[in-house]
Amino acid sequence: MAFSATRRLSAAAAPAAKLSSLFPHRRTPKPRLPATESGGEPWRRKPTSRPRQPWGEDAVALLRRLHEGRYLPGPDLSEAPHVLSPDIVKAAAERFGHDHQVVAKWLSGSDLKKLALFGCPSVERRTVFASKRLRSFFNIPEDKICSSCKIRSSCQFVNQEVPRHHKVILSDTMRILTLFVLDACPQQLQVTAELKASVCKLLKDTMNLSSIFDKPIV
Repeated sequence: MAFSATRRLSAAAAPAAKLSSLFPHRRTPKPRLPATESGGEPWRRKPTSRPRQPWGEDAVALLRRLHEGRYLPGPDLSEAPHVLSPDIVKAAAERFGHDHQVVAKWLSGSDLKKLALFGCPSVERRTVFASKRLRSFFNIPEDKICSSCKIRSSCQFVNQEVPRHHKVILSDTMRILTLFVLDACPQQLQVTAELKASVCKLLKDTMNLSSIFDKPIV
């Protein structure tokens, strides 16, 4: 009797088992996190960099000069230097320097050397090699600068030498000065008051001298 009862219970449970097999439990899919451009985990965000604080009148004067010379297209944004991309201004400043190379030989050698001894204001390739060419003019060894550089761990060109240059290339100098004036250097780099004074003097002299050479000879 007990055996018959057990068989009846098993038979009654069988349809329920078959029914569950027809409708398997569906797991709710986990939401996929959006991929990042670098392929890394999106929740591991890089720390937000501090807002740029361009150097007041010096940044305004640079952007106005570039705009007046048609090196910066579009509206005059000299009064709002923080909204302009440093890359766009760097490219414009380079073109300006290329067109006014004659000015380079009139710039202060001591201020240029202070700029060269500071190191690279960025690890971006064009800026790094602009800084290296300026150092080569003063015959400053690369290992001397790279050994104490605070951003060397991010640089791909540590201790890499360049051919000796026998003149200051103004397009290189303008690219470097622009990064300082727009306050677009990495936070790790500490710009001293002495260096800032040299940067401002070099920029002011470059713009003043370029205006003189731009004037037609009567």
